[in-house]
Amino acid sequence: MHRPARLLALVIALAGASAGDALATRGSRYITAGQCAGVPAVQLKVAKGFCVGLAASGLGLPRGVLPLADGRVLITDLGRWDAPAGRLLMLNPRPGGYEARTLLKGLDRPHGLQMGPDGKIYLAEAGRILRVDMARQPVSTEILIAGLPTAGRHPLKQFVFGPDGAIYVNVGASTDHCEDAPTPRGMRCPEAEREAPGAAIWRYAHINGHWVGKPFARGLRNSMALAFAPDGSLWQAENSRDTLPGGGNSDTLPHDELNRIRPGAHYGWPYCTDMGRFDPAFTPGDCSRYTRPERLLPAHSAPLGMTFYTHVAASPAWRGSLVIGLHGYRRQGHRIIAWPFDASGKPARNFVVLVDGWQATARHPLGAPTDIKTDTRGHLWVTEDRNGTVLVISPE
Repeated sequence: MHRPARLLALVIALAGASAGDALATRGSRYITAGQCAGVPAVQLKVAKGFCVGLAASGLGLPRGVLPLADGRVLITDLGRWDAPAGRLLMLNPRPGGYEARTLLKGLDRPHGLQMGPDGKIYLAEAGRILRVDMARQPVSTEILIAGLPTAGRHPLKQFVFGPDGAIYVNVGASTDHCEDAPTPRGMRCPEAEREAPGAAIWRYAHINGHWVGKPFARGLRNSMALAFAPDGSLWQAENSRDTLPGGGNSDTLPHDELNRIRPGAHYGWPYCTDMGRFDPAFTPGDCSRYTRPERLLPAHSAPLGMTFYTHVAASPAWRGSLVIGLHGYRRQGHRIIAWPFDASGKPARNFVVLVDGWQATARHPLGAPTDIKTDTRGHLWVTEDRNGTVLVISPE
């Protein structure tokens, strides 16, 4: 479509928009038409039985999302990468959309956002995890876990609560493939093998009034997508290394991964990728000593959020699936997929696509799904940091 035609289409769309549409789409590049879940609908490719709506825009760099039972939605805005300028936002429902109110500011690169088993809100900055007291005005915080590493390529923290009440925290690798290791490397990357490893998931248990942390699993470059399955197992979608083992770059290798996380397991970073592809820079070596992925994701698809879709509103075809947002900027990213699980708790051989079509940029920006969670109505809430928006996926 030529530019004058696109402008005409935009004018027509805006002329037909309601006041609610203007509220939700202000500052957004999405062109909307109709309604989805009470907000303007976005014309993406979506699986049969679902629609996608634009709930809010102009939110900075939204990362974590947490829908509340009363219909409000909490968002973490990362703010900036080079300064503590992040915010905790509350989206309040209004006719046709949501309005944002700042609850906290000056946060250091906030990402993870969860409801604890005690019904309270927990938030992760780059170096610590806070409990948020929403009952007080102004909103206050309490530091629960401090001293988390913040240097290097992966300072952001994702976390989940386990069925045991413990907090499982991503501590991402400070490098791509331990390229700063001393030579000759042999089979030892200091960050992966030290007593307090990076590239690991840590488990923090509440013991005698304190949160005490220990490594739970290692050899995981960046665990920004974490979720517990209905059977109590912990799953991780791995942001694998950017470069090929042995050097070089590729759009198709190495794959990102879907891992079932077992206590004490080592998943091979930085020595092994895919289903046992060894990096000769660490010779001699043997990938059989490391835990392999359950399934492979597209290379560089960058899974940044996921949730098990167990709500009763989900049709039987989708219920129990693991929904994953693929944030990657290469062609394998900018999608939301779902991985069906069978009755034994194993993922199917292949995933299915839930939302796609962001490539048609005449109607919308390139997709940037970041975090994803389910609300009490069976809606899936998705943040998009590059677009500054929040989307809602609704079963029709």
